[in-house]
Amino acid sequence: MNEKEKNRGPAEFFFISQLIGDKVVQEPKVVIGRLRDLEIKHGGLYPEVVNLIVNRTFGRPPLAVPFSCVRAMDYRRIVLNVPEGLALKEFKGEPERILIRDMILDKHIIDTDEYEVEVVYDIHLLHMEGRLFIVHVDVSKVGMLRRLRLRWLARLLGGSFKEPQLLPWRYVQALPSDLSRFRGDVKLNISWDRIADIHPADLADILEELSGDERISVFNALDTETAADTLEETEPRVQRQLVASVRRDRIVELLNTMTPAQIADILEILPRHEAEAFKGSLAHEVSAKVNELLNEHEIHLMSLATNNYVALPEAASVNDALTRFRDRSKRYDIVMYVYVIAPDRTLKGVIDIRDLIMAGPEETLGSLMTEQVVSLSPEDTISDAAREFAKYDFRSLPLVDHQRKLIGAVRHKDILAVEQ
Repeated sequence: MNEKEKNRGPAEFFFISQLIGDKVVQEPKVVIGRLRDLEIKHGGLYPEVVNLIVNRTFGRPPLAVPFSCVRAMDYRRIVLNVPEGLALKEFKGEPERILIRDMILDKHIIDTDEYEVEVVYDIHLLHMEGRLFIVHVDVSKVGMLRRLRLRWLARLLGGSFKEPQLLPWRYVQALPSDLSRFRGDVKLNISWDRIADIHPADLADILEELSGDERISVFNALDTETAADTLEETEPRVQRQLVASVRRDRIVELLNTMTPAQIADILEILPRHEAEAFKGSLAHEVSAKVNELLNEHEIHLMSLATNNYVALPEAASVNDALTRFRDRSKRYDIVMYVYVIAPDRTLKGVIDIRDLIMAGPEETLGSLMTEQVVSLSPEDTISDAAREFAKYDFRSLPLVDHQRKLIGAVRHKDILAVEQ
């Protein structure tokens, strides 16, 4: 087995905080020190790690170990296979060397409007094909707790501490060429209010650039919600390859988290017999909507509607609504609005999530809602819906019957998908 084959294996994600301090072991089982930092080379969409910086005992200078020598790594140790005749060199801290722990961790994130928005608590790494890349920075409180070895506290607290908030590295501006004077903050090349929308698209870009085996390894490492969003964002060629290569039950699981319009987009690119097989694994109501989207020239809005949104009574508090979001947000297709309804589901008003976040926890939804609600009806056409979205620039619109009872909601992106 050659060295390249030894380094092949499933793609893995790591956080640098969980690698720092790892034993660095040279075969056969000789501990040469502990990981202090990672050196990256400048440039590229996703910077690549070129050296491990390894602290040694008894005051000896640290070593710079080429990452190409790494045979295996996990959260306990890093195993080296140093080629015969290669002498490991002492690390010298030249100004042009970029050490990601020293230079990036705990820096403030500054967006294009010069607002200080977050702090880099951790760095997310992708290990594949014997290479290690920076793919995200973690700006969440769970990242901070991970750094402090208090991940158990994040699980205990729940809520906003459950998930990391990963900011794709591609949206971080290049570090200055004169690194000896770099003492400032990490800057973005987009505004912060766009960050929430880019993560699945970013992963899709990564998948499209990888080889087949690497792509499957990375995709299989994603959680269900992220994998579904990423599958939707990838180009048809990659979608077909993923559907053909990933376990069928996994694809069915992903489809069952999507809207009918999203499912139809995926099934439309598959051979007919495969699409029919997947439709047979869907709930009858969903399958019927997908059939309509795939087969009929005139598509009804009910086929695009989703029931995965937040609808609460006027007397509910802001705290009630935010708790609902925290507990179930991954199940919702619509997360930008809260619909306010009467006991018989008559639509009374709507609240933008930004207004909800800024309100006091005990304020009622009735006191915050906008009563003049733009809505769609089942009799409206796709063109009618497109005009409403173009006129008002909403991300979704409620669907109501002739008695103004809420029966669903339609996303703008689903309207765009069927218009193409």
